[in-house]
Amino acid sequence: MQKNMFKKIAIIIALIVVVVIIAITGSSKDYQYQLFSVVTDAGEVVNKIVITYPKNIIPIEITTNTYTVNAKSYIQAGEKKDELSYDINRNIVKTEITNNQVILYLLESEGFTLTWLDDKSRNYPGKLEYTITQNTPIKTSKNKVIENGTYIWDNKIINDELAKFESVIQEDSINYQFYNAGESDKLIIWFHGNGEGDFDNLKDNSAQIRANKGGVAWVSDTAQEIFGKAHVLAFQVPDTWYYAERDNLLEIVYNEINNIVNKYNIDKNKIMAAGCSAGGYMTTRMMIKYPDLFASSIVICPAFDVATDRGGRTPTDEELSNLRKSKTAIWIIQGETDGTVETKECAQRMFNILTQGENIITTRFEQDLNSDFTTYETLDDKYKLSIYDTVDKQIITDSLGKERYSGKLEFAEDYDQDGIDTLVQYIDHFSWIYPLNNNTKSSNGTQIMNWASSYMNK
Repeated sequence: MQKNMFKKIAIIIALIVVVVIIAITGSSKDYQYQLFSVVTDAGEVVNKIVITYPKNIIPIEITTNTYTVNAKSYIQAGEKKDELSYDINRNIVKTEITNNQVILYLLESEGFTLTWLDDKSRNYPGKLEYTITQNTPIKTSKNKVIENGTYIWDNKIINDELAKFESVIQEDSINYQFYNAGESDKLIIWFHGNGEGDFDNLKDNSAQIRANKGGVAWVSDTAQEIFGKAHVLAFQVPDTWYYAERDNLLEIVYNEINNIVNKYNIDKNKIMAAGCSAGGYMTTRMMIKYPDLFASSIVICPAFDVATDRGGRTPTDEELSNLRKSKTAIWIIQGETDGTVETKECAQRMFNILTQGENIITTRFEQDLNSDFTTYETLDDKYKLSIYDTVDKQIITDSLGKERYSGKLEFAEDYDQDGIDTLVQYIDHFSWIYPLNNNTKSSNGTQIMNWASSYMNK
């Protein structure tokens, strides 16, 4: 009887020891984590991981070396489908503990969610695989230790900016992303560059708001305050904007704009358009076809010189000159050099034709990290051209076989998330980064978004 009692007590003690050991080590635990992303000037990246431990486990000592975060991206379309795009250990730049959650902040110059398809010249979402490995024991607030754990991702990426948009995919019309601003009678339209078009009828309908800030810039709190709330419409072309005339895209887009105008009670005098590269070409083609459709427009590095060679039609001097008869105010932006589309034949040509015979104000802006720039404008404020300085210029042979100079544009970026901007250089075609950050200014200091908004309020 007494022996049996001792045996029972021994078994109970043994069980208690096992439970304590498990509680201390946490070795059999699975822990969930979530990925968060942000759209940077260079595209969408995974920039944050949140690991959630049980509520009774409060980590107290975490460093940037506590975990290794491995990221893989696999190409999902084109000739290299299923091939590895990258396999990297992400740079953890800082950590934070909030109760039972550990936040890992990641370097924002890596970890892109899109892959570049060389054979298609398109950005397309990759298939991501993330693996977290715990390198060192983690102390907790109750003197417990998590020796190691299994970290599980739900295969979702949270992006608060992109979540503001609704994806609209249509069989008989054009696809688009739409931001509903609620009670608003204003509309902003974004025409993406050539790298964000659809192909092979895949209808992904997301690259146009993920490859750069062409979509999210307009739905930011800052932009929405400037415009006094405005709906945002970001089309995705079925193939390329160069086919605007060949494939009746001008009419299709125009009809879709009117559908949205009617559905959301938008004032036809309060529509603004912006576009870059091939999207700058499309913006201009829309203004030529429908001269009074837009109150204002922002035309960035418009791809005029290559349009005919790529299935479109370079706007004629007469077509550009006729824009002067419309109400639309136009601000054009490009780099001093541009290795993709030549500034002299694109932005400068358009501005020179629009302002022929007019007096021009010239203002120079010097900046700490962002490229310096010069703004040229008419006295009536209607037409403006901003040219950003480029550095490290060298002679290249462009896509048309022409030798000319190309360089780099400079930008202020905080990719290590420390609150301090550092200098980053991109190719000289990326001039859309400046207006999408409201960096571009006129002689009186008015920023480009504020200027565009002023014409929607007249």
